[in-house]
Amino acid sequence: MSVLTETRPPRGAIVVVLVGLLATVAAALLATESAGGSSVKLEWLRSGPVPASVPAALPGGGSMRLGDGELRATEENIDGEYVYRAGAVLTIDAGAAVGHARVRCRMRGGPRSELGRTVNSRGAFPRSSGEYNLTKQDVPGSVGIRLPIRGAEYASLEFSDAFDAFTELPGVVVSWAPHRTTSQEWQWGLPEGRPSQPLRLGFAGFWRAAGPAEAHVLCTLENSGGAARVRTAGALGR
Repeated sequence: MSVLTETRPPRGAIVVVLVGLLATVAAALLATESAGGSSVKLEWLRSGPVPASVPAALPGGGSMRLGDGELRATEENIDGEYVYRAGAVLTIDAGAAVGHARVRCRMRGGPRSELGRTVNSRGAFPRSSGEYNLTKQDVPGSVGIRLPIRGAEYASLEFSDAFDAFTELPGVVVSWAPHRTTSQEWQWGLPEGRPSQPLRLGFAGFWRAAGPAEAHVLCTLENSGGAARVRTAGALGR
């Protein structure tokens, strides 16, 4: 037997090694896909307020208004696209007649804007809570929105500065209306009784845009006595 024959690895061992290498490569590819690709942290370069709405009287007593609205925008990529965040807070008076009421808020972006995408969902917060209390949903510290920029696939953007909480009233639940590219609607269900403190519902959308940063917001509250509406809009210069 030659020296070459004696030192050659068994064919079975070679097959095992090749299979192991292929499995390792496949696992790496899957991990990269599930992670959503590369991301780069971007700062908010421009910001401006969204005007507060005129208060609206609620059937049965109390009022509600939109306030604390803000627009924030990033730098542009080489295609002239960027991301902006539009947020607002709907505040309902303490003692208002809102037991078992339904609240809907619809946000629409500006021209040449579409609702941004995270790794696996819409760029809209709060998320749909199902049957769980919204108080259990934390405000993320940052959010990754798909935007090719600086050689990365996603832009990582600060969000912790928007709200301390989406709401502080136990028993509130929220769901999303069916997806639309140019608008986002949240639907809240409120618990029974009148709130002992002002009820605040915070919400925000991340928009990918090639045009002006705009937000148009309409909120409607319906209870057993009727309905009330408030609206506001704002824009951010480029």
